[in-house]
Amino acid sequence: MSYHELPTKYIDQISLSVSNLEKSITFYKDILGMNLLSQTDDQAIFSFDGETPILTIEQVEYVKPLDRRKTGLFHIAYLVPTREDLANIVYHFWRNQLPVQGASDHKVSEALYLADPDGNGIEIYRDRDPEEWDWNGEEVVMDTIPLDIEGLLKERTEEGWTGFPSESTIGHIHLQIHDLPSVQPFYEKLGFEVVAKYGPQALFMSDDKYHHHIGLNVWNSRNSEAKSDDEVGLNWFSVKMTDGDRDKVKKLLVNR
Repeated sequence: MSYHELPTKYIDQISLSVSNLEKSITFYKDILGMNLLSQTDDQAIFSFDGETPILTIEQVEYVKPLDRRKTGLFHIAYLVPTREDLANIVYHFWRNQLPVQGASDHKVSEALYLADPDGNGIEIYRDRDPEEWDWNGEEVVMDTIPLDIEGLLKERTEEGWTGFPSESTIGHIHLQIHDLPSVQPFYEKLGFEVVAKYGPQALFMSDDKYHHHIGLNVWNSRNSEAKSDDEVGLNWFSVKMTDGDRDKVKKLLVNR
C-alpha cells in the first residue's frame, strides 16, 4: 500500500479520551499540524484534508491518567506521502526542541515516535516502495534499527513542515492486548492476515500484503484488563472496507 493506493480494508478513524481538551487541541493542531474540523465543549475532530474525519478526541469528566499496563492503544501510526514529508517533521521537532521517544528504520518504512500530552502513542512514518520490501515466504521482513537522521534531513524541503499533507492517512494501529491466541481470530474474521509474527509476544496483520494495518503485542499488557471509560486512552477505531467485505464479516461474527 502506498499513500495514494489504499487496499480494500484499512483503519480510517480513531477516537481517544484526553484529560485536557484545549491542551490536546493545541498539540494536534499547532504542533502536529492537523486541521481542526469541529469543536464542542468536550470534543474535537481533526482531519488531514480539511474534510474527512481522522481523529476524534474527547474530554472525559474526572478522567483518570493513562494506565500503560491495561489493554488499548500502543500507538496510532500516521502515514505521510513522501520521505521529504518525514524529513520536514523530524526537522520541525528538532528545531523546536519538541520531545520525541524514538526514530527507527523498519526496513519497510522509516518512522518517528512521540506521544500526545496524555501519553497516547504516535508514530509518523513514510513507506519504502513495496518493491523494496523483503519477504520470507508469507512473512514480511521488518526490523528496528536506528534511523539515518543525517541522511533523512538532506531530503527536507525549503518550505519545511506546514502540517500533514492532505494525502496523509492512518497507516496502521498498534494495540496492546491481553492474549495473542484469543485476539488473533477476531481480526482474521475482519479479513486481515498475519504477515509477521514474533513468538508469543507480537504479531502483525494486514490486507492486500501491506506490511501491517494491525499490530498486536502483549509486552506490557499480558493477561491485563481493559481500560475503563473514565480513563485516558483508546475509545474506538474504525475499519474501512467494501460493502461485500462488510457483509462477509457480519456473517462470520454472527456465527462465531
